[in-house]
Amino acid sequence: MRGSTFILALATVTTALVAGVFYGFSVSVNLAFAHLPDAVYIQAMQAINEAIVNPIFASAFFGAPALLPLATVLQAHRPFSRRFVLLTGASVIYLVGGLGVTVVGNIPLNETLAKFPLATASPKQVAAARLNFAGPWNTWHTVRTLASTTALALVVGACLSTETATRKKVSRHSNQYS
Repeated sequence: MRGSTFILALATVTTALVAGVFYGFSVSVNLAFAHLPDAVYIQAMQAINEAIVNPIFASAFFGAPALLPLATVLQAHRPFSRRFVLLTGASVIYLVGGLGVTVVGNIPLNETLAKFPLATASPKQVAAARLNFAGPWNTWHTVRTLASTTALALVVGACLSTETATRKKVSRHSNQYS
């Protein structure tokens, strides 16, 4: 296996892992959490936000934004190929919509929620904390889920692409010498 193929495979796997985590959270955890009482919701989100910071998740989450551009650069010798174009799109979408949205949107909300004193807060304060967190966090989460899933579709398309370069089609009736 060539090095560029191995990097493309790793980029695909890491992107798929992150997209899968985000998708799974969207279609199961968020739906269940919507029915939780405010204090239980905050406690659960605080626990998840603490647990997700681990080397296994980090290797995929930070692997994708490193490996996608690397896979793209390794195709730069064919800048008009379908594979290069798809990888460029996947890289930009993941970097902006997956990593960027998480860093700018979700992480600051997580950090604010982590500091919330659940044990000493009144029910009104707990309800306000949830209101200030859940709506914005879920909006950002939806954006990063869609972005990482789109990036995954593009990188899979790049993997399946057999075209090595965009070729100008020449009609058999045209004069090639004019």
